[in-house]
Amino acid sequence: MSKPVLYLDGYSLTPKELFGLQSGNVDLSLTPEAEERIKNGREVVDKIVESQEVVYGINTGFGLFSNVTVSSDKLGELQVNLIRSHSSGVGEPLSPQRTRMLLALRINVLAKGHSGISLVNVFKMIKAFNAGCMPMVPCKGTVGASGDLAPLSHLALGLMGEGKMFDPETGELQEAADVLKKHNLEPIILGAKEGLAMINGTQLIAALGSEAVSRAFNVARCADVATAFSLEVLCGTVRAYHPLIHKVRPHVGQQVVATRIRTLLQPDSPSALFQSHQYIGKVQDAYSLRCAPQVHGICNDTIEFVNNLLTTELNSATDNPMVFTAEQVKNEVPFGFDIPAADPRKDSDKFSNEVAKEFEGGGGDIDDITDLEAAKKEIAALRKTVAEQEKPKKWGFFKKTSDLQLQSDHGVIMSGGNFHGEYPAKALDYLAIGVHELSAISERRIERLVNPSLSGLPAFLVQDGGFNSGFMIAHCTAAALVSENKVLTHPASVDSISTSAAKEDHVSMGGFAARKALEVVEHVEIVIAIEILCACQAMEFHRPLKTTDSLEAVYKLVRTEVEPWDGDREMWKDINAVKDMIYDGRLWRTVEPFLLRSSS
Repeated sequence: MSKPVLYLDGYSLTPKELFGLQSGNVDLSLTPEAEERIKNGREVVDKIVESQEVVYGINTGFGLFSNVTVSSDKLGELQVNLIRSHSSGVGEPLSPQRTRMLLALRINVLAKGHSGISLVNVFKMIKAFNAGCMPMVPCKGTVGASGDLAPLSHLALGLMGEGKMFDPETGELQEAADVLKKHNLEPIILGAKEGLAMINGTQLIAALGSEAVSRAFNVARCADVATAFSLEVLCGTVRAYHPLIHKVRPHVGQQVVATRIRTLLQPDSPSALFQSHQYIGKVQDAYSLRCAPQVHGICNDTIEFVNNLLTTELNSATDNPMVFTAEQVKNEVPFGFDIPAADPRKDSDKFSNEVAKEFEGGGGDIDDITDLEAAKKEIAALRKTVAEQEKPKKWGFFKKTSDLQLQSDHGVIMSGGNFHGEYPAKALDYLAIGVHELSAISERRIERLVNPSLSGLPAFLVQDGGFNSGFMIAHCTAAALVSENKVLTHPASVDSISTSAAKEDHVSMGGFAARKALEVVEHVEIVIAIEILCACQAMEFHRPLKTTDSLEAVYKLVRTEVEPWDGDREMWKDINAVKDMIYDGRLWRTVEPFLLRSSS
């Protein structure tokens, strides 16, 4: 059975779509427009190679060696050397699922046509993706400028038939050449600039960031469900979620969270559990219950901001140097403004008048001219100046030996800094800080659930306390992860270490920012899972009363895999079971119909 196909065009890929490619259930292809752009970009490179012009990245060394020229018969070998030497990553390899995202994203960037790679090599990359043959890519070693050089070099190395590659049939790492041959795939063969085209960019940062932001979006919604359930079993009130309160502080995220929790707790009328106590004798709930819209709200707005920024990054050309066709140069106004062409008549008349003034009032009497040869030279200089004034002004790109830009009749090669990972690095540091707060406030609700002096429920939510410990250490686990997050949320992108002999003297550290963000999000998923487990267990002590239909549906879902805690058993299995419900979307899909029904 054929798989659905995602057509890459370099302009429309979203983080959610990229994250969805982890499953291996979708094939890739290029749009016709993308194929044409890739061919046009490659033609620019081929023409420059034929002209034997000296251009960075095509026939020069790299970084500090950019002033070293390379003979035309060694241009392919130059690119191979680049990939081999830059394959310097360390640490655990990315999973095949994450490598799948990395490869797909690099293909999407190449689809923009500014990399100069050949269409045949892009087709080979797509075939490897569709066959599930993923190179071994260590997760550490990038400083996030010039792009993610080390991890992308390992990606290219495997596609060249060197290094290691995951066999899709066994899931084991084997020699890349053997895996490619086994699955009837041809290794890529690098021509001029193609090695550089494979590795210059922010794709590791953006790929891992896409997973982080997609999972963050999901867990943030589940955090609202957990809050509603905790508020219900702790016999709190929905009064703090009244629309009038949130209307006068109209942050978007705050509005969304308040509406969502209010709907879960009182879709039409209060639940039987709420009616049993009606909040009598209480004035207001603790902050962790009352201020969820304000705290969760900014987390939601942070996720939205990062998602939008990453969407732009996924569809950005991040190469260096970059390839532009002659038509693209012609249609673009340099530096955002135009210089109008000079009017020869206006300029020459103005100049002539200025010259004439020099000879008015006796200041320019003919008797002053005593040297005829000097006068001739002065007249020639004046004529040259007039001629220059009559020439229309225009922009051009200037070439010098081993320069970073070149114009020919076929296009332009220009060096810039789009490879710098500061944008996604800063965004993912921000994501980690924002999403962490979901776990911080959740841990405080867990404390209220397991503490009998705060909940009015049995200590640690278990009968026969002392003989059974119940959720005692589950709360410790949540506290430990929240504490770890406090360290992990220190921004990686505030650091920079000069590299490449000070040629690359400011870097983003975006790879670490992305890995940290993912770890923080996973910790949040676990903490929210523990809160939901506690809320379901607390519900056992309120039976036979029932909560709202939506929260009863959550309870029922959890109980499909987690039994009520009647006595001590291994807790980690239960935590992982509910964490998986959050990760794969089952928990949200359970409550979403109730929210949609209410809104309609």
